[in-house]
Amino acid sequence: MASVNHICHLCEEEDVSNVAVVWCADCETFLCKACASHHSRSKASKRHQTIALDDYKKLPSFIVDIKSRCEKHDEKYDFYCKFHGDPCCVKCIKDNHKDCRDFDLLIEVLRDIKTSAKVSNLDKEFNILLENFEKVVKYLNFRITTLCENKIEFVKQIQNLRSAIIMQLDEIEKEIVDDLSLEINKMKLKFNQFNTEIENKKKDIKNLQNDLSRVTMYATDLQIYVCLQFLEKSISTEVIYLQDLQRNGQLDDIRIESKLPSHLKSLTNIIRTFGTAVQHLPPCPLKLKTSGEYQVHLSPPTFLTIDSIQPKLKTTFKIPISFKDIEIYGCQVLPDGRILILDAASKRLLLFSKDGDYIKDVICLEGEPSDICYIKGNLIAVTIHFEQTILLIDISQQNITKTIKVTDECFGIDSNGETLVVNLVGSEVIKLLTLDLDGNILSAVNVPGMFSICIALNKKNMICTDWNDNLISCYSNNGILLWTHQHEDIREPFGITVNKHGFTFVACRGNDRIIVLSEDGKTSKTILSKESGLDSPHAISIDKTSSTLLVTNFSNGDAYLFDI
Repeated sequence: MASVNHICHLCEEEDVSNVAVVWCADCETFLCKACASHHSRSKASKRHQTIALDDYKKLPSFIVDIKSRCEKHDEKYDFYCKFHGDPCCVKCIKDNHKDCRDFDLLIEVLRDIKTSAKVSNLDKEFNILLENFEKVVKYLNFRITTLCENKIEFVKQIQNLRSAIIMQLDEIEKEIVDDLSLEINKMKLKFNQFNTEIENKKKDIKNLQNDLSRVTMYATDLQIYVCLQFLEKSISTEVIYLQDLQRNGQLDDIRIESKLPSHLKSLTNIIRTFGTAVQHLPPCPLKLKTSGEYQVHLSPPTFLTIDSIQPKLKTTFKIPISFKDIEIYGCQVLPDGRILILDAASKRLLLFSKDGDYIKDVICLEGEPSDICYIKGNLIAVTIHFEQTILLIDISQQNITKTIKVTDECFGIDSNGETLVVNLVGSEVIKLLTLDLDGNILSAVNVPGMFSICIALNKKNMICTDWNDNLISCYSNNGILLWTHQHEDIREPFGITVNKHGFTFVACRGNDRIIVLSEDGKTSKTILSKESGLDSPHAISIDKTSSTLLVTNFSNGDAYLFDI
């Protein structure tokens, strides 16, 4: 807002020009120091919301224009129409909302608005948007660098071939390199323009976030409320913009590949071109962060409950048995839907399609494995308990990329993509060990009992199953016990996994059941049983994107995929 000296409205009515020092949002009046003092003591106005003039000037202009009274009827807003999303006075209800039935008292709608989850959620959304735009900027810069590397590689191919036919091909080499440079420069110019557009988006988001901060500090409740609606629309617009970038392929990776004729070496005397520079467009590898709530409404959001979880069988498949016995200790649904199965009896890691068709053996292990988890990309981790070893395996290259030694036998393992958490079973204590991907220990937490061997991560918390005491326990990352859960339906719990909504799924070998627990550990229910084909289920996994649940029986080779 422009810096102007506002005159006290009350004094102005007496033809006195006193400079205002506060603004009363209820009266919509500027007040000088003396009038503000009387105003604050008056029984009729002492509860009015006032702000210092300097703070008033910090409010965005569109917020200042929001009035506390109905301009049409000159009445105070007392109600909020949930159907239209508008504040209204008594006369508004009669004139414009006579068919509406869902009203709330405005004072209840605005209660604690400054400290409400709506404000904090919006601020989080701004942070997420800024983070996403920052990712896009870094990614665009990375693409330019990659294109330059593509150019170097392409030119190297050309030069290697040129050594055999250098005299004849000097001229056409120059032509293709110039064409390549021109193509790269065109794309650089395009990417730089795109980069500038994204940077401007970031600035706009940051300005809106600053507006939110100032509004929550200095605006009236009604102003805050209307502002939040405006900011929600702004966030939705930018979210759609980001989604359109991905949907329209604007963030797809671009690479330069050479197309050299296969007969070039043998027919150098008739070759007239080095090939062409073409764009190769792999799918966009960029993953933007989302909170799942880009619009925050006044009405409470719909939350999933345990009762709403009803698994639907997608398919069943058979795990091939190469030895006399089979013992499935671990399984994993990969982000692309493919499936990994860990057979401890044959010490094999098997790969299946998303429909359960066997593809291949990924690797044969030397020690007996006990659990598996997905890390990121093509990287997974497998624990070898007797060897006290964690193996990092590239499933694409089918090789071990790193071996991490630990101090005790290791069993259950899980990862958040950056760190590993593993159960270590010593002679006297169970230890939950957190490591980075280089094997450096970040933290170690001792937990009671000797039979907690499986683990799953839920945000920063660690959830363990104790198969001997039929107990599920949740610990914070610094070892504080948050909750425990026991139920008559839980017998010999082993495999454990957590979905994107925070529900915990547990495989119970003792009574052939799959149990689901609420995030706070207070309630549970059986969702699958022997009637579903379960026979001593041990390993369980859920894909957090598609909510596909994988359950494997321990020793008969049967596996099941469910939609949750």
